[in-house]
Amino acid sequence: MLPLFDEKVKVENAAPALLLVIRPHATVVSVSFKMSNKPVLYTHIISPAGRAAELTIKALNLDVEIREMNVFKGQHRNDEFKKLNPVQTIPTLDDNGFLLWDSHAIIIYLARRYGAGTDLYSEDFQQQARINAALFFESSILFARLRFCTDNLTVLGKSSIPEENLQRALEGLQRLENLLQSDYVAGDHLTIADLSCVSSVTTLHLMLKPSREEFPKTFAWLDRVAKLPYYEEVMARGLKAAGELMQTLGARNSAN
Repeated sequence: MLPLFDEKVKVENAAPALLLVIRPHATVVSVSFKMSNKPVLYTHIISPAGRAAELTIKALNLDVEIREMNVFKGQHRNDEFKKLNPVQTIPTLDDNGFLLWDSHAIIIYLARRYGAGTDLYSEDFQQQARINAALFFESSILFARLRFCTDNLTVLGKSSIPEENLQRALEGLQRLENLLQSDYVAGDHLTIADLSCVSSVTTLHLMLKPSREEFPKTFAWLDRVAKLPYYEEVMARGLKAAGELMQTLGARNSAN
């Protein structure tokens, strides 16, 4: 895996919006690393993985302190954060001293520990396996292809995303369309797999602008997930920032 930032990128000169998909888990300014009397999530709104964790927190109705990191000030590289997460990525969870990173691990943990009585992560081994398969699909296909697109803007400094990368991302969306055999990605009800996938899919849609006619099952699924009472609160600001970022970087890179 590539480092969080290419060493050639001058972070201090980056546009404020440049926090987009700086890895599934990017990192923020003057945030406190002090212990809290409740779980703490270190994240940023522009991170799809961070939004997946926040959606899960909302779905479980948990009282979690959200601390936004600032990668542009190098906060993910400081010694304090490195003690919390040696991989130096976001989202990172601190649950009363239990430290965990990677959004998929975080949302499984939250659902297992705090989701008793919910269907977000089943107790049935076979259903768990389906949910896990969808999470791995999100990580290895959806997010990976999103990153291969956005790296052109954020790391390589290109003014546009190569057509080949866009086509591979579109093919990833086609795989999701094929995967959707029920109302949700892992069966007939909402699970953490949906909360993970929707964060990357909606960001991919900003770039690819697929049509409902091409992906009817995907759009129907998105409509269902968007009806969640907490969806807009978590997703709107991050997607707006992501869209603005792509425009800003494209224009800035063209001028250089």
